[in-house]
Amino acid sequence: MHHHGRRTNASSREALRQHLSALGVAALLCMAGVPAHAQVLDDVEARRDGRDAIVTVRFAAPVQLVRTVSARSGDLAQVYYDVLASGDALNLVTSERRVPLATGGFLVLLTDEAAGTAERSRKLVLRFSTSTTFTARPGQGNRSIELVLAHRADALALPPPAVAATPAPAEPAARPLTSVEEDRSRAALAAARQLIEQGEHGQALERLDEVLALPPHAGRVDALELRATARWRQGDPEGARADYERYLALYPQGPGAARAREALLTLAPPAPSVVEAAIQAGRNPERAAATTSLAGSLAVMYYGGQSKVRTQEFQDSPLGGLPQLVNDATLSGTDQRQLLSSVDVNWRRRDADSDLRFVLRDTKTNDLMRPEKSRNKLTALYVDYKLTAPGAQLRLGRQSPTGGGVMGRFDGVQVGYRFAPRWRVNAVAGAPTDKLLDARRRFWGVSLDADEVAKGFGGSLYWIQQTLDGQSDRRGAGAELRLLAGQFTALGSLDYDPQLKGWNIVSTQSTWQGADNTIVNVLYDRRATPMLMLGNALFFQNPVAQVQARTLYELLMTQSLPVLRQQVRGTTAFSTQAMVSVTRPLTPHWQAGADVRLTNVGALAPVADILPNGQPGTGNVWSMGAQLIGTNLYSVRDTHVVLLTLLRGPTYHGELLSYNNASAVGEGWLLEPSLRLYQQTEDSGLRTRRWAPGLRASKRFMTKWVAESELSMEFSSARSAMRNENSHRTFYYAGLRYDL
Repeated sequence: MHHHGRRTNASSREALRQHLSALGVAALLCMAGVPAHAQVLDDVEARRDGRDAIVTVRFAAPVQLVRTVSARSGDLAQVYYDVLASGDALNLVTSERRVPLATGGFLVLLTDEAAGTAERSRKLVLRFSTSTTFTARPGQGNRSIELVLAHRADALALPPPAVAATPAPAEPAARPLTSVEEDRSRAALAAARQLIEQGEHGQALERLDEVLALPPHAGRVDALELRATARWRQGDPEGARADYERYLALYPQGPGAARAREALLTLAPPAPSVVEAAIQAGRNPERAAATTSLAGSLAVMYYGGQSKVRTQEFQDSPLGGLPQLVNDATLSGTDQRQLLSSVDVNWRRRDADSDLRFVLRDTKTNDLMRPEKSRNKLTALYVDYKLTAPGAQLRLGRQSPTGGGVMGRFDGVQVGYRFAPRWRVNAVAGAPTDKLLDARRRFWGVSLDADEVAKGFGGSLYWIQQTLDGQSDRRGAGAELRLLAGQFTALGSLDYDPQLKGWNIVSTQSTWQGADNTIVNVLYDRRATPMLMLGNALFFQNPVAQVQARTLYELLMTQSLPVLRQQVRGTTAFSTQAMVSVTRPLTPHWQAGADVRLTNVGALAPVADILPNGQPGTGNVWSMGAQLIGTNLYSVRDTHVVLLTLLRGPTYHGELLSYNNASAVGEGWLLEPSLRLYQQTEDSGLRTRRWAPGLRASKRFMTKWVAESELSMEFSSARSAMRNENSHRTFYYAGLRYDL
């Protein structure tokens, strides 16, 4: 590695540096302990939905779905998303989860990694054990993405009850259908499936009744199961249970028998009539046996070269959630030598009545250059217990938020109870895991969830109260809303603090996916940075004070509570992000996309003693991008993304050209080369150029072992009338992982 001077940052970067300095971050870095920084990927869960399996990918920060890319083989795909601005400190490293489904040996291997463009543009690389058709959509709230695996519900089915040697006879056919009747049955079934996906359950039931009115035929088997599904989603559990019971009585060996049995276990314990019908049909009515599973991984990674800029400069800052701009460098000039060991364990036991999970995720970082900075990060250690019949749930331990206004990782308890088919009440209490000097923080909250109060519409209302050293730190009244209408999904989040009189979050995002896989995304996200909390006053103390307070008690000895609250309002900026993107298939091998993005970090008004001159904002930073996406150009498992971005800020403009590839090569190999070319011209005459090649490679062997590595380099130059500087930086890691 060699250096010829050091490049100065762009004007927007300087504004952020001044912003941080003016707000007293230096004092924070001196006084605060090392917080636990979460990986972006938090948890993965799977559930059944009719014929499909739903894999819910949860994140430690709010995210926005952008696009999906699938290889022709059907066993390799990528889901691109953006991490939105928040107050969370994140460790933007690669992480992976294995998602073994319950039966059939079907496996989803999910890797979360940088997308090779801006630092907060990321992707999920999906590898399926067999060819799979899937779609992606935003999940409930804005911290999850749902992967809908078409016709994979059977992979999640519980083991069916034992069957006697003599099965029940199938429903006899009265007479063959005419060709007209066959066409009518097929058309009605297809229409019913589409109507169910669109949330039109009443119309779907009408079309299914048309099929069931015909003489007994093969289509009646699917129609009866679909009718039970439609009734369940419509909020009629009694009708759904009756249809599932009828299905099992008529077709005990039918293709949906296992799904019907599992549905009955969820809807309610079997009624006596069901048991009697099973005995009369010659079947064993015993309940499904309990199943246990173990998933997760053990890994060791070595990181060398230069560290990431965002991790180095912002991880300990209250503004750590500011959006990464595409003009920012991704590598710093700080050398690193770190050994990272991690454990990820998810043990689960399920039976007809309960679901018990134990989750452990821990990372130990040994800094070989600065041993005093070595640290351990326990990101999850909790027990989750669900009782099916009463619809109750308890989660206890260190965990990530799942909604209800909780904004960060915490140690505590969540409980929930479903008191009606569509309604659920929840309560949460605990303490944030990120330390705030020597102050003590506690919180509690309640929320009310509605699965579907209207066709396709549901959400949650919450109230949360957090205290700091006995004083009210944060009060949040908010809502998380979701609309699922066929191919259209919309999410909304609102959070208002009535005590500090300000909006913490106003966010909405929507996704429309057409039948031809055209995807349209719209985002508007405005949030306080950092989150409005009384504790922020400990970060932004008077810089000339000889002694900096470490608790709220100490701070209240010199300033009144109303003054501190006013200072919090005065030292809180608001970051705004907006985006519109479209991705459309052109040919079987090519997709094209375009997007327009806006990023703005607001100004701060003058604050006496702390910020007497105020602080200007970054202004509007606009970017216009075009993408060309190719799949299967030289094999059945390769994807290519070419991106051109034009960037314009108040004092500069820039152009970015990048290329990212993912190719499955040979037995167990996945290669991901990338290249970034960026140039920027500022109004001052300074011209910056940067190009950054990279390569990530992984090799799976002996089924459960994976070796992986990455090498990234960054070459940059800065030219002006007074400057002529160059720099060369390198980042790399290599490691080994064992999948449980």
